[in-house]
Amino acid sequence: MRAPIYLDANATTPLHPDALAAMLPLFGAGYGNPSSVHALGQAARAAVDAAREQCASALGAQPKELTFTSGGTEAAQLAIVGSVRGMLAKKRAAGEPDRVAPRVVISAVEHPCVQGACEELEALGVETIRVGVDGDGALDLRALDEALAAPGALLCSAMAANNETGVLFPLEQIGQLCRRRSVLFHTDAVQLAGKARLDVRELPVDLLSLSAHKFEGPKGAGLLWARAGVPIRAVQPGGHQERGRRGGTENAAAIAGLGSALALAMRDLDARAAHLAGLRAQLEQALSQIPGVRIVGRGSARADNTSCALFDGCDGQTLLVALDQAGVCVSTGSACSSGSLSPSPVLLAMGLSPDAARTALRFSLWRGNTQEEVERVAQLLPALVARARAR
Repeated sequence: MRAPIYLDANATTPLHPDALAAMLPLFGAGYGNPSSVHALGQAARAAVDAAREQCASALGAQPKELTFTSGGTEAAQLAIVGSVRGMLAKKRAAGEPDRVAPRVVISAVEHPCVQGACEELEALGVETIRVGVDGDGALDLRALDEALAAPGALLCSAMAANNETGVLFPLEQIGQLCRRRSVLFHTDAVQLAGKARLDVRELPVDLLSLSAHKFEGPKGAGLLWARAGVPIRAVQPGGHQERGRRGGTENAAAIAGLGSALALAMRDLDARAAHLAGLRAQLEQALSQIPGVRIVGRGSARADNTSCALFDGCDGQTLLVALDQAGVCVSTGSACSSGSLSPSPVLLAMGLSPDAARTALRFSLWRGNTQEEVERVAQLLPALVARARAR
């Protein structure tokens, strides 16, 4: 029986053996609580501190600027809800009057975790301004600047790479617009971390979130980087951990895996990027040979590993199941929206009709994929597409 061909890396990636090796001691003899003062506790604390150093080095950050979380969703919530609450508290403490409603600016294609954080703020009276994208997924920078100029704008959140299409947002330009308007800038870098260099010393960002399992680390570990001086209120209070920003005993094993995986990804970043770009070019060349197939966002810069394709006349779910039965793992969109019968909000925001959006499949590659695997998928697809169209 053939091993599955895994082309769903934007949902999750396999755990790197070296990351697992970093974790295993903390499941055994290193079981201490990192907050305990005895030797076992301090050994666990040393593992957490070592991971913090690894992550800081990978991002060009200071270790004290990092907060470990349970993943990208919590990190984004802490960035958005925590910083807005922190800024509002700071304004109240300074006696500044609330002349206008506070506002958060996001793109129309943000991940559900960002949308959810904004909905939480909306319940507190914070307005959300959503900025559109064009047919290739590129952000409307003029509309963004107008939104940032709106009275009360406190924070902008724009993803580094879209989880469904791979389209990259111009972080440098967005950050400069935010700085000109004195608005904090958070980027959800979950889909770009481990695939491209993210140096916070050079990027004009104030907050950056990521998740370990997107770059061969463990599920259940993420982090938020916050530039020194950004006011953040804990959204999970109750303890002194993570400098008071995130209460609860640290998951030392998962954090160790996060640090190891991020360090490994940065070590061979250029070779990994070239490998993924080559495989995607091979895949898209094969897709172009199938009539009625279009690549979404092809006119924009995209993450090297991601290809979202529309198969005219096919139901995406039907084609996904056919590929799964043939031993190929792909997705119809965000893993956080799987099971939904509604068409992708990302594709709808790009101007696609609901019927067209339902024909989409996402192929997302990882380091372990091979040319032979892509060739096998290319051989399978024409017959599977024809069969799905005949249903």
